[in-house]
Amino acid sequence: MRMIQLEEVEVTAPRIEKKEEARLQFWANAKSDATIRRDVIEKHSFCHVADYLRLIPGVDAKVQPMSGEARIEIRGLIHVQPKYIPPLIIVDGVPFGGESDSPGLEDIPVDIIESIDVFKGPSTAVFGARGGSGVISITTRRAREERSEEKNDLSNISYKPLGYQKPAEFYSPKYETLESRQMTVPDYRTTIYWKPDVVISNDGKASFEFYTADFPTTYSVVIEGLTADGKIVRQVEKIKVK
Repeated sequence: MRMIQLEEVEVTAPRIEKKEEARLQFWANAKSDATIRRDVIEKHSFCHVADYLRLIPGVDAKVQPMSGEARIEIRGLIHVQPKYIPPLIIVDGVPFGGESDSPGLEDIPVDIIESIDVFKGPSTAVFGARGGSGVISITTRRAREERSEEKNDLSNISYKPLGYQKPAEFYSPKYETLESRQMTVPDYRTTIYWKPDVVISNDGKASFEFYTADFPTTYSVVIEGLTADGKIVRQVEKIKVK
């Protein structure tokens, strides 16, 4: 309705770079307590996933030298089970392994891992009872590649329906009183009138009225709709106000 000239604004904060991470396509990973990313994995070059888990405070990982099976314990959790239950292992959003003493980490090659997320404490609540001993969520490099292909594939389009939309009410001034008609504040609207429910009478005519702004110009009148048999109607005309 009105234009207000602001004083010069100087932005000194650095721009936040948006990072596209494959791990975030699995919604729970955004709330993990610790994350080991690919650059850390390449830096250390450990042979077993459990070796990387030792880098996280509060995680105790022991590997049997002969079998390679790992025993993972996450400290700080309250255990009510009478025996040891391994943490829940999730690979690319899908639970992995069984409920034996070994979570099965020895079956996951390190070179296919993109990131490792660890949940401990209150963050495990989103997994229910299965997360009582902690959760280890592993995102593979395959998930990253699939995410990249989906993003760059021009033959696919992701469409999200808007669902139910509440009808919007468009503002239109009403000069019904003498005070409103004598108002000294100028009307500088650029979009003048919008009516989504124009009804045509039986003789094929419809009427509507509106107030223009307070400066001489030429207005574009766009009329759009559908006929009874589904044909699209669109017409553009000009109104010049002197």
